[in-house]
Amino acid sequence: MKDEELSILLALNALRQFNGHLINDLKCKSVSLLDLAASPSAIREFTRSERVIQRWYEMLSKGWHFRELERCRAKGIEILVWGEEGYPSSLDRLPDPPLLLYWWGNNPRLDKAAVALVGTRRCSNYGGKVAFELAFRMAEEGFSIVSGGAYGIDARAHRGALEAGGVSLSVFGTGVDVFYPAKNETLFEGLKERGALVSEYPLGTKGMPWNFPERNRIIVGLAEVVVVVEAPIKSGAMITGRIAMECGVELWAVPGRINEGVARGSNLLIFDGAYPLIDVDSFVHLMKGSPEGFLVKGQSEVSLAELDDGERRVYGLLREKGDRTVDNISLECKMTPAQVFTMLTKLESRGLVSATGPGRWGANAFMEGEKGVG
Repeated sequence: MKDEELSILLALNALRQFNGHLINDLKCKSVSLLDLAASPSAIREFTRSERVIQRWYEMLSKGWHFRELERCRAKGIEILVWGEEGYPSSLDRLPDPPLLLYWWGNNPRLDKAAVALVGTRRCSNYGGKVAFELAFRMAEEGFSIVSGGAYGIDARAHRGALEAGGVSLSVFGTGVDVFYPAKNETLFEGLKERGALVSEYPLGTKGMPWNFPERNRIIVGLAEVVVVVEAPIKSGAMITGRIAMECGVELWAVPGRINEGVARGSNLLIFDGAYPLIDVDSFVHLMKGSPEGFLVKGQSEVSLAELDDGERRVYGLLREKGDRTVDNISLECKMTPAQVFTMLTKLESRGLVSATGPGRWGANAFMEGEKGVG
């Protein structure tokens, strides 16, 4: 596609009025992109909004579209146009696929099967661990991880994929050059190096509240499978889950405690038909198409053979029954508090347990350490 045509598409996209189907509409009416620029009134064939039409005139008269393309080229940002080579064909499952995508990173194409991991910004320690482990394990197996770059579950998923040496994409509700939240700048720079930052919004677009629910459909469209790790009822992750159901994309949710609001939404998705993700190893095998079946013996169980009796009892308790205080562990494992501290220290050195709160300990789900990730 010629630069002039691409710049016109950037202007059309910035109007926030059109999706990818505009390309077919133009062909059906025998109107070219150059026709729209040469005779701006031709856009009346495709919209009745006077506000949009006025903005179209202003953008063309000021040369905004040319400057936008120059900014993208200067930063090394690719523009992927609906129907053109490089545009992810999976987005055609959406009723309103983006007209184009800004794609910034060293992974210019989504050439691997992708899994979307989403959830609440205010996740529990448990939810954060599950997100990290899922992303780590799936990235190890060659899957790309898609998420939204927010605090909490999104950030943990991105970091898990990167720590595994895998590919992760972050779909922004801002322009790809507007890092939101700003404190995740280091994470976003890492994603640019080993994946991509993706957005349908023009450069410089700020994080307006309505942008994020809208971008969630792109997260769904890029993925073969969507996993809601942890989400309250009123959350963006719930919107993502509903979009997946409506578009026929396979949806999974991690069960949470029924008395905790942070998991009420994800539990509701299971009630409404999402697959319950109850075992990481089994999920990984299913996504790989393994014939081994469900609840396969996983990496964590194999590692237990390396532990002594005391370590095995403490780790087994935390794995089976969840977080515990030292006093709880002492009582249930019939050890003195001093013995429990010794076991916890040894297990922590192996990366098998970690502190989950003041005086509380929980099992990590796999051998690779998560220390310093969060």
